[in-house]
Amino acid sequence: MTRLRPSAILWKEGGGYYSERAEKLLSEPVLPDLSRLRDRRVLELFERYGNLSTGSRVLEVGCGCSPWLPCLARQKGCSAVGIDIERFAAELARANLAGAGARGEILCRDAFDLGQNQDLLEKFDLVYSMGVIEHYDDAVERLAVLAKYLQEGGRILTMVPNLQGVNWLLQRLASLERLEMHVIYDRERLSRVHERAGFETIAAGYVGFYDGYLTAVTESTGKLRRRIHRWLCWGSSMFCEAWLRAGRGRAAPELPLIAPHVFYVGRRASHRQAFSGRQGQKKQRLMCKLDFWKFEISCSIL
Repeated sequence: MTRLRPSAILWKEGGGYYSERAEKLLSEPVLPDLSRLRDRRVLELFERYGNLSTGSRVLEVGCGCSPWLPCLARQKGCSAVGIDIERFAAELARANLAGAGARGEILCRDAFDLGQNQDLLEKFDLVYSMGVIEHYDDAVERLAVLAKYLQEGGRILTMVPNLQGVNWLLQRLASLERLEMHVIYDRERLSRVHERAGFETIAAGYVGFYDGYLTAVTESTGKLRRRIHRWLCWGSSMFCEAWLRAGRGRAAPELPLIAPHVFYVGRRASHRQAFSGRQGQKKQRLMCKLDFWKFEISCSIL
């Protein structure tokens, strides 16, 4: 098994892992762009699987500059809490909430350290993360920690970049170093690590049709590679945008080789409900696949 590279080389003095500034977010907050198919599909995941209602308590892990925390607080009436270990990220999340006119609490802590988060145990109806778990090779242990923040029957939603197929090729071209900072997940692998952490699978699959700008270069990427990568990203994005417009967004399947994200939704199991043995897990995955295909067909019709 290839050892994960640390992502410390992406950290910048005065901004952490982010290029945004809190002052700008106060006047121009980052919110989901529902004119984009991918953001509409992500919102559909929250609506279909989040089991949310007014007053639902939600926790976003790795919340820096997230558009979804203010969206859930303002549009869905959720009680929103975000947690991030980076001071810069926490400042951005507070500014983004304020700029969007949304209420919420942002904690600057290590989400995976139970000692720091005793006040969060069994408090939430939904815990979600976007682009976090793939940076750890001990995902099962970390997901088991997140399970402890859920009330019994509470749900987890995890999204990670889909670095298979076309996305793998583009990221390999842009930067092998950056590619090796990620565990590469498909639907089955993401389901397995959650099940091993004690979750019951509700759904798993792929989100979005295509995003040519999912991948990125690093400072060490050579000029020629940068140019080729930029041209391929632009060209593929323009082609897919033209395809979506020609089909009015209907011919937009979420396929393993091109979709930008992989998602998983599960519930915290009680001791009586927990699946045991291989037969239970096989049945669970079959139901998950059937539910995902129903969801994808309904999205394509829309």
